[in-house]
Amino acid sequence: MKFIKIIPVLLTALFLFSCSAETASNIEPAIKKIELAQIQQQWVLVAIDGQPIDTKISSTLTVEAPAKATGNLACNYFFGTLELQNNQLRIDKMGTTRKMCQDQVNDIETIVSTILADWSEVLLNGNKLTLIGKAHRLNYKIKQ
Repeated sequence: MKFIKIIPVLLTALFLFSCSAETASNIEPAIKKIELAQIQQQWVLVAIDGQPIDTKISSTLTVEAPAKATGNLACNYFFGTLELQNNQLRIDKMGTTRKMCQDQVNDIETIVSTILADWSEVLLNGNKLTLIGKAHRLNYKIKQ
């Protein structure tokens, strides 16, 4: 007898839940595919892991057609072929100059070169470019 009284309550709860439940496609954020043309700019590094870098340190990334990347890691210059797939970016066959750098600058160079040489997630928001690597996040803005 108790079972018969519970059935309407369960059915009502199931009905209400099914009406309010959203499908996965409704709740997943829409990720817009980033195209190479959108990032063909001169970018300047402004922060690593949310911490601003010293304005005396110049770390840049220039993306040109067709998929050419050049710039300054912080002390040394680099060049290579930029690959962009599924909002992931890397610079393949990256070459660099080999100047001696101060410790702080060398630390920045190591982080930047590691993220650029390996696949990192790309986020683009207006004049801001973010590269998210395995251990660090680089924030760039369009060079003025």
